[in-house]
Amino acid sequence: MAKQAHGEALAQEAALMQKLGLQLAELQEMGLSELRDKHLELFGEEARSKNLPYLRKRLAFRLQERVNGGLSPAARARIEELAPPTLPEGRRRAKVQCEIPPRMPPSKIRDPRLPAPGTVLSREHKGFAHEVEVLEQGFRYRGRDYRSLSAIAKEIAGTPWNGFTFFGLGKERVDGQA
Repeated sequence: MAKQAHGEALAQEAALMQKLGLQLAELQEMGLSELRDKHLELFGEEARSKNLPYLRKRLAFRLQERVNGGLSPAARARIEELAPPTLPEGRRRAKVQCEIPPRMPPSKIRDPRLPAPGTVLSREHKGFAHEVEVLEQGFRYRGRDYRSLSAIAKEIAGTPWNGFTFFGLGKERVDGQA
């Protein structure tokens, strides 16, 4: 008797999975208006997006969630613990708008691989010596100011280079050379 019940359960699960597979395949054939209608049906609200791949993924996730269940109670509890809701239950969150943080002063965002302002970086390339002065903001090469070492390295070598690599910054050499 137990084998028969087990077999019936497997048959029901197989039927559910087959139905899910058909529904997922249907999503690939739907156009935008059909996807938006399906979104309204599955989520109870209109889709804000008109991005077809995104809508298909979102709807596919919802269909799978309905068949396989959502997050476990333990996972939901952990989410609540890490990010408790800021609104009373039942109220929807307004669309979140990102605020751009105020620009940090250049002295605080200075790359730690750079030597102190006033330092002169030297590099020999194809028989010529090249010197670059490190400024508080940027670099000076041949009397011209640059925002990056990479731009200077490209001018010297004629091909794109990582400026830190070109001038030997950012890594300690085993042989003691800088």
